[in-house]
Parts: sequence; structure tokens; C-alpha cells
Amino acid sequence: MYSFSSLSDTLPPHALTASRASYQIWHNRLGHASFPVLQKSISAFTLPVANKRLPVCSDCQLAKSSQLSFKTSNHKSINPLDIVHTDVWGPTPILSTNGARYYVCFLDGCTKFMWLFPIKLKFDVEKVFLLFKTSVERQFNCTIKNIQSDWGGEYRRMSTLLTQIGIHHRRACPYTHQQMGAVERRHKHIVEVGLSLLSHSKLPQQFWEDAFLTTTYIINRLPTPILNQKSPYEIVYRHTPNYHFLKVFGCACWPYLRPYNKHKIDFRSKNCIFIGYSLDHHGYKCLDLATGKVYISHHVVFDEHNFPYKSPDHQPSICPDTPSIIVSFSNIVSFLSLTPTGTCEPSPSPHIDFPLPASSPTPEPAP
Repeated sequence: MYSFSSLSDTLPPHALTASRASYQIWHNRLGHASFPVLQKSISAFTLPVANKRLPVCSDCQLAKSSQLSFKTSNHKSINPLDIVHTDVWGPTPILSTNGARYYVCFLDGCTKFMWLFPIKLKFDVEKVFLLFKTSVERQFNCTIKNIQSDWGGEYRRMSTLLTQIGIHHRRACPYTHQQMGAVERRHKHIVEVGLSLLSHSKLPQQFWEDAFLTTTYIINRLPTPILNQKSPYEIVYRHTPNYHFLKVFGCACWPYLRPYNKHKIDFRSKNCIFIGYSLDHHGYKCLDLATGKVYISHHVVFDEHNFPYKSPDHQPSICPDTPSIIVSFSNIVSFLSLTPTGTCEPSPSPHIDFPLPASSPTPEPAP
């Protein structure tokens, strides 16, 4: 304080004082500005500051709370099945040709190999997982150690089961999809590629299941920088995939059907549509538009420049309101097959799957 002589004999002696406001006071004065803005303002206008520490402002937390940034994770699984990421996608507004509205995806954290299973209800996940577990553990000759899920209702039901069989259930925090980034990115990849296949072939959206299964088959065989430009298939099976086996989804095809002719002057084939690859056979799935039957054959001639569904004269016999029964859980292990394409023995004759009404319990074999 500095004392000044009175300017007038009538005024009492007085003093002038100078004070520095704290960071908290300037923070409040500037409308609860953020710390970087506060620092810049104090520096630009040389504001007097007594204490350069800004405590946590409860008012800002109440009004401005937001998600914190995530750091890039450098964790890598060393062995197959050390951790399996899983999530359910759906529902779709349109039933698939097999009556599915969802699919459940399993992603191995080490090999990045992916399995996809169409399901009708979310609560089917537990049954699918048990069959998936049995199959992959036998194929990899090791056990699943950790499961990562978003703690949705379908996975909460599995928590007790996982504890009983000794699998650690890792759960993402509520409303924190970033912790499910590995499988969420796969959803995006599957849907985008699957819709591209449907768009190019002009197949209706009820064929999304076939498109997504075909997409998964392709993605597992594509090189990725995560695996040093190797494909998940190559990591699992120790050899490169056979790209010559791949065909254009939705193109015209003619499977060899002579063994199923009723008499000797029946035509040897039918004009069908290629809708994917069979994981049970070293063959292709060919849809007959006239009857809605799906033929599985190794002997198929393709016209990859011709897409029958682009013609307005071709309409399917499969009705989305009366879908055929989806693969029963007793047969779902066939979809889990890890046998590499090109190594199994082809069937001596085509296998035919007939679409059944929804009331049928299991598919009937072809005559």
C-alpha cells in the first residue's frame, strides 16, 4: 500500500490497493472458459493472475461432461482363441430367405479370422456359441480363454455359463462402443461389401444373408496390414487361399444336374444364380429361380457378365413372408467348418437343398 497526501484538507487520508485474481476467478468471469482459452486470454491481455492452478470446476462437469479420448491400443493376442470378440448385428426390417433378422459375429483376436451366423432371435446366441466353441476348440487344439462383448441382454444370459466353463467374460463399459471397435469395424466392412454385392447383382434385399456370408468368406481371404499383408485364412491354414475358386456374386451359372434327371432326355442343367460358397462342400450354391431350390455343386459353369436378376422377366419363387426354415442348431456346426476350401473331396453328385415351409422342423434330404 502506498500513502498519498490528501488533495483536500476536508478529505481524510486514504490509500490505493492492487490485487491479482486467481485462475478460478478469471475462469468464472470468462463464462467458464476452457483451460486453453483461459490461458490464451490471460497471456494476450496480460491479466493479473495470483494463482496459476485451475481446480476441477464442478459447474463445468455438470454442464460440459463429455467422453474422454481413447489411446491407440498396442495389445496383440499371441495365440489363437486367447480372446474372441463377439457382437450381434440387427435387426433387419426384411427377413432373409431363411427367416433370419440378425447375425452374430465371432472374431479371433490373434488370427483375425471371422465367423458369421444368421439367427432369428438374439437369444439364440448362447446355443450358437456353445456349438461354435466346440468346433473351433477342436480345430485349433486349444480353448477359448476370453470373450469380449458389449454386455447386451443376450450376453448377460451367458455370463453364468461362461463362469462355469472357465471363460473370462470381458465386458465393454455401458454406451462405450469404442471398446468394441474390433468387431464394430467388421460389422461396417461386412454390411458395406454385402450391400455392394446386392447392388451389383440386383438381387433383392431378402438375399442379405447370402450376401453377408459371401462377404465374410471373401474378407477372411483378403490380405490386411494388421497381419503384415497376409490374410486371416493364410494365418490359420498356413497356405494362401485359392482366388481362382472365387466367382462374381449373383451371376448366371449352370450346375451339373444330370444325376437328378427323371428320364434320359431331361436337360442336363438349369439356368441358376450363384449366391455363395458352401462351407460343407468344395462347391457353389446355385439358386434356381423357377423353383426356389438351392443346388450345391462342384461342377458349375459361370457367366460372370450375365446377371439374371437384372432382367424384369425373372422373379424368384421364394416369398419373404414365408421364409424357409433357417439351419437348425444341430446342423450349425457345418457353418463352423474350418476345412480349407480346395482340400476336401468334392461330392460325386450335386446336393440339393429344398426351401421348406416355416413349420418344418429340419430340412429334408434330396431324393
